[in-house]
Amino acid sequence: MIRIANVEMNDFITVASGIVPDVLDYVDRVCEVVKPASITLKTLTKNPIEPHKAPTVVKLHDGCYINAIGLGNPGLEFLKYMNRWGKCQFIVSIGGSSVKEISEVASKVKNFGEIIEVNLSSPNRRGFGESMSAYAKEVTQAVKDVVGNKPVFIKLGPWDSILEIAGKALEGGADGLTLINTLKGMKIDLNSLSPILSYGTGGISGKCIHSLAVRIIHDVYKEYNPEIIGIGGVFSWEDAIELMSVGAKMIGIGTAILELGLAIVPKIREGVEEYLAEKGLRFCDVIGKAVRK
Repeated sequence: MIRIANVEMNDFITVASGIVPDVLDYVDRVCEVVKPASITLKTLTKNPIEPHKAPTVVKLHDGCYINAIGLGNPGLEFLKYMNRWGKCQFIVSIGGSSVKEISEVASKVKNFGEIIEVNLSSPNRRGFGESMSAYAKEVTQAVKDVVGNKPVFIKLGPWDSILEIAGKALEGGADGLTLINTLKGMKIDLNSLSPILSYGTGGISGKCIHSLAVRIIHDVYKEYNPEIIGIGGVFSWEDAIELMSVGAKMIGIGTAILELGLAIVPKIREGVEEYLAEKGLRFCDVIGKAVRK
């Protein structure tokens, strides 16, 4: 049992946003078979957004992808299905193109899930995600004003300004941070000499950003000591322990599921448990241990 932002979770693993499709039967199967602490839903916006045209996902090399789906989602219409989901806990991811819009979405989803995660970091849709990160404090304040006691986590990206933006989110009342989202990049088709992704740029995920996630979580934890959901290239129990040691209390798994399937989730869980038993450590003993203060 893990306690994060005063929420009791039955495990330390969450499935990262955008990995599990919004299909009831499939979600139920993931909950029953994999038993994650939670599933983080795809980011919901006020109005439906069509995904970018294919291709939207390209494999760069083993364990490393670039994608630009572009926050495609059915909008708040999707909420009518959420009352039927109850086989595991959920983190509800939300986004928008203005402070007001994000606040409106938050007011609609506040009764769903255990945590609200505000996506201020997706690099794949102009006006949304990363474009809203400059308003981290204002967005956080607006969301907290409408959701009551529901914990709010702000999802941020791997930027040079991460300490400043994380600080603004925490000033605004964030209960925690989700670190990190994808790294903006590009892949060129050598036949046409043009970007492969229809959007041009995309978010790089997987093994190639793991060390970046370790460094950013370390720096943010050292500066602010917040509650952190750590995400970024977790493919093994060793990767999970690394993120915990620099401050992550929960671990998000995303690209590894795309690459290796759902079986990777219990494999990572078992590896972490065996490590702790072998070392004679409790879970809480590892959190932030590698951070010198």
